[in-house]
Amino acid sequence: MYNLIQFELVKIFRKPRTYISFLVVFLIIIAFFFGMYYEGEKLISFVTQNLEANFQLEGKIINVYLLSYLLMNILWIHIPILICLVTGDLIAGEASKGTLRLIMTRPYSRFQIYLSKYIAGFIYTIMLILFMFLLSFGLGALLFGEGDLIVIRKLINIFSSDDVIWRFAYAYGFGILSMLVVASLSFMISSFTKNAIGPIVGTIAILIGLNVITALGMSLLSPIAPYLFNVHFAKWQYFFDFDIEWNKLYQAIIVQLVYIFLFFFIGFYNFNKKDIHT
Repeated sequence: MYNLIQFELVKIFRKPRTYISFLVVFLIIIAFFFGMYYEGEKLISFVTQNLEANFQLEGKIINVYLLSYLLMNILWIHIPILICLVTGDLIAGEASKGTLRLIMTRPYSRFQIYLSKYIAGFIYTIMLILFMFLLSFGLGALLFGEGDLIVIRKLINIFSSDDVIWRFAYAYGFGILSMLVVASLSFMISSFTKNAIGPIVGTIAILIGLNVITALGMSLLSPIAPYLFNVHFAKWQYFFDFDIEWNKLYQAIIVQLVYIFLFFFIGFYNFNKKDIHT
């Protein structure tokens, strides 16, 4: 099994599209940081001008923690697309090339082949998120240094620098779980198609459709909304509240885990029925 996973990872990182995801994240973070380095004071002062009328703000408002928080809001929109580029290709891409038939004739069960691809897709997803985490914190600390974090949500929360790291660790952990749902969805769709474009477009279409439906009809969907996986993606922000709503976070984690297993078993059921000659 270990050899199968290693083999799948080698195939993933031999494809140029794999590095497109890392390159896009790198360019977005570089552009954002350098933009904030030169114009950040103007932008932040525009946002905090109402606060400055009532409070005296001291210290470095623009710091690695604030920018990393802002980046998480920006990149979670793009990360699902980048994940689909690879995970959606793991089965459908090989089916279109005809190599899937050769792989399935090797002395491994279909479950082992499917699971190895699944795990390799998860490893890629986690590596992409960790790359985003390390780059944003490393470059941010180098250019802007540390400081207190100001978060404007329902309330204005100000966290001291020694009360921030654990919040980001939990937030990124939760974010990884959410992105694994996306990876599972695209991988499941990949098991149904013979064209690598289908899982990518299909996953993005499903995410956009769910987001539009929940945004426009949240009052009508309120009974089932907690059971839709997309509504939980932004709940990493709860870790930046003083009174963290742990019950809602636990519910979000359970719902997303259920979807991961559901997508896995649906995909495997279809993969197991595939005609080996196609």
